[in-house]
Amino acid sequence: MDQFAKKLIDWYDHHHRLLPWRHTRNIYHTWVCEVMSQQTTLAVVVPKFSEFVKHLPTVYDLATCDEEKLRELWSGLGYYARARNLRKGAQFIIEQLNNRFPQSYREWLQIPGCGPYTAAVIASICFNEKVACVDGNVVRVVSRLLGLCKDVWSSSGKSTIEDYVASMIPEERPGDFNQAMMELGATVCRKTKPNCPACPLQENCLAFANNWIDICPPKKPRREPVNVELFAILVWRKSTDKLAIVDRKNGFLSKTVGFPLLQKLEETQAKEVLKSLPNLDFFELPTKFSHAITHHRISGKVILAQEIENLNFDSWQKLGFTEPFHWFPKSDIASKLSTAFDNKAFKLFLDYQKDYEEGAGNRE
Repeated sequence: MDQFAKKLIDWYDHHHRLLPWRHTRNIYHTWVCEVMSQQTTLAVVVPKFSEFVKHLPTVYDLATCDEEKLRELWSGLGYYARARNLRKGAQFIIEQLNNRFPQSYREWLQIPGCGPYTAAVIASICFNEKVACVDGNVVRVVSRLLGLCKDVWSSSGKSTIEDYVASMIPEERPGDFNQAMMELGATVCRKTKPNCPACPLQENCLAFANNWIDICPPKKPRREPVNVELFAILVWRKSTDKLAIVDRKNGFLSKTVGFPLLQKLEETQAKEVLKSLPNLDFFELPTKFSHAITHHRISGKVILAQEIENLNFDSWQKLGFTEPFHWFPKSDIASKLSTAFDNKAFKLFLDYQKDYEEGAGNRE
């Protein structure tokens, strides 16, 4: 093992964070935690991971888990499509691979929903395969080590970084080397306020030597956010204190479970239709909320549609809702919702109810 790798792994041995999936080498745990950690902070992931593997301790349990249970266990992690893809991968392993985990990077790429990065993490950590794992933390570390101030985020730039990492991976402990690179970026070589004095690779770092830390790597190009005004329709059956939710197949936030949604352009027409429906009282709650999803910046509002008498689904189809409504007691709704947007809308409804019951309700 060369001095670069030795210094890094020695540092990792003494300073890595104690995370639940690092206690033992477990293929299933490594896979689950890696998918959970994509675009989600570890502070959120750690308790959710422990709960997830407690209820679904094996790949078979995941493959046979029903939608409601999966949604409940994934609640709070966001990007629910990751959970569905994880289950699809588990089903592939059970049905196509006879309950046998893939044993290499190439084999893991055949698993539905498993991309190059996830395959590399599993192959290096669980099978000691010399394959580079490059996430945002590693991009930052290597950019600073090599003094890369431009052309980092392009395909050629990423290839340069991946080739560098691949060339440095030792024969011994390749998984620990990859984890050490990611850990260094997350805890020491941070985006802001990096702790350079604590870095085991400081003497190898061109950015440190040339005082380029602030410009390596360059800022990642970002897409301009798209502004969206989105209305959540909370259909409330007051007589039973139940609310309606749908499995959204199409449109905004498709393939998630939550309240029926309308975008701004549909609002005027929707309100006209709502007015035409008998036995219905509706109004827009005065408070709105903000939400962000990838490159969308959302202004969220709630239309509370209160049934005075039960309406059949044909009436709601006039609004363009094609998915059937599922009614649940208000106390169960939070566990059914799969997006933070819906949870924010539901909280507005609960706040409105509380104010109304205290005599402060105001229909504006």
